[in-house]
Amino acid sequence: MIAITGTPGVGKTSVCKALGIEFTDLNSLIAAEGFYTGVDKGSLIADLNKVEEYVTRAKPLLIDSHLAHLLKPEVAIVLRTNPLLLADRLKQKGFATQKIAENVDAETLDVILIEAVELCETVYELDTSVKSEEEVASQVREIIDVETAGESGRKEALRAKYKPGSVDWTFLVEGLKG
Repeated sequence: MIAITGTPGVGKTSVCKALGIEFTDLNSLIAAEGFYTGVDKGSLIADLNKVEEYVTRAKPLLIDSHLAHLLKPEVAIVLRTNPLLLADRLKQKGFATQKIAENVDAETLDVILIEAVELCETVYELDTSVKSEEEVASQVREIIDVETAGESGRKEALRAKYKPGSVDWTFLVEGLKG
């Protein structure tokens, strides 16, 4: 199983759609199947046990969500976006000010990347900030193709190219210190 994950607003679902292959949107699944335990600040609180049971039975190749890495897939592709661009995207999507701030902080501090590295066997990190959906989808497609084909030489090269920790937003935080 391969997870496309990242902070809300980085382009996960758009990229999955651009790939043109079947994928499971975990956020839609959670809402449609009632795989949640409650609501907090307008967001569903996912019941990850139920989601994991479903995914174990369905065996999708590709899953998409800011929670996808929590299911411990073999491969996690973490999409990243400059937090300043992310704030604009989330505002355009109608996110509440507090949710925008939470997600921008999470992106700035590498929250999802760190979780993915701790939980997943293989993690790729892609900066989507100045790339089109098609460009990112092409990079993701290459990763999926190489990971599913088992080409060890190409895997090593791609893993080095998209090594976790290659995207760094700390300059934004340091700029605020004054």
